[in-house]
Amino acid sequence: MAANCKLRDLILNTHVPLVLDQFPLEWECFEGSLHDWCKRFDQEASPFPDFELMASADSSTPQWERKRTKATRLSMQQFLREYGVLTEEQTHWAAYQYKGADVVPPSCRKGIDFSSFGFPDIGDDFRFWLGSEGANTPCHYDTYGVNIVVQVHGSKSWLLFPPETPLQSTRIPYEESSVYCLENFYAPDPAKMQSYEHLGRQAYHCNLQAGEVLIVPRNWWHYAEAMSTSLSVNYWVPLKVDMDLVLDEFLVMHIVESFVKGESDQIKQYLLNPNQVGNLTTKPSDLYAQFEQAVQNLESSQNTRKLYDTDYISQADWKTLLNGINHTVRPLEVMPDDEYKRLLSANSKRFRKDASPPETTPISSTWELLVSSMCAPRVIAAMKREFFRRLGKCNSL
Repeated sequence: MAANCKLRDLILNTHVPLVLDQFPLEWECFEGSLHDWCKRFDQEASPFPDFELMASADSSTPQWERKRTKATRLSMQQFLREYGVLTEEQTHWAAYQYKGADVVPPSCRKGIDFSSFGFPDIGDDFRFWLGSEGANTPCHYDTYGVNIVVQVHGSKSWLLFPPETPLQSTRIPYEESSVYCLENFYAPDPAKMQSYEHLGRQAYHCNLQAGEVLIVPRNWWHYAEAMSTSLSVNYWVPLKVDMDLVLDEFLVMHIVESFVKGESDQIKQYLLNPNQVGNLTTKPSDLYAQFEQAVQNLESSQNTRKLYDTDYISQADWKTLLNGINHTVRPLEVMPDDEYKRLLSANSKRFRKDASPPETTPISSTWELLVSSMCAPRVIAAMKREFFRRLGKCNSL
């Protein structure tokens, strides 16, 4: 069996996160230093990109995207000069992240190819994540896919939890295919530390270094934070089981949109992630048409992308495969309790309830709880089951 096929089987059947140490990738665009990559970006980019800026002291709640400001037309070299090494005088971190290949100059994405992992012909279906020290993504899980993360430069801390971990899920802010939680791992409230500590029995962690690759299994919670100026590239492997969840996401979208239609921009910007604000459907019938098409696609198994099976080998065979593979692959283990508590303690020192003006909350806590309750995964799953029960009865009449 070819090495890349073995690795693909490991990735699609793992039940825990994996780290591939010093994985041999020869992607032409990353030859040289980060400064070289940024210089080429600036030479080809027109105009320069917008960066997100986030106040480091804004720590009483997770650092949601809606709280960030923009630095417009910032060159990559200027980013390195101003944010490459954060000093005590720096008040913000900066990031250019979740960017598709279409907005990155050709020479800065040339040669990126995931066939070494067993996934050829993905085209430009990957994302770039560049950020200064402290740049982070609030804890969430991705509805779709297995995530392959290649750390190109710098290092990034990943705190991960299995799907069954009792985190407080929320769909506010709403982002299609991302389910966030309310726990603030950037700066845990010292007064609530006990509620965080009991999660340690299910916590996994790694500091991903340049040249390493992280495999995040399907639906695993994760909080990622740059420990230094960091550049990574990721690809979500599309799975056949994801087809079923497309309907879940349409139901969530309909519920959330019903709460924001006709409301003020302030409410929309609070309930929706920035990348969703401009994607509202004009009328409910448009959303229903999309839902109906998704149902038809599910029933006919139609999809324009190649979809992969998962969990098709036993764990005994998976371990045999792991032991026989040529690459160094490390399954992560649950963090030692003392290490997890040290991580929480270090991050909790950032917590400053009054360090910055509190975020304006345009809706009541009851409203917010109602949205999250209606969009809870188990509620959506129950709605979908009832829909297909009724659909089955209609088709049998």
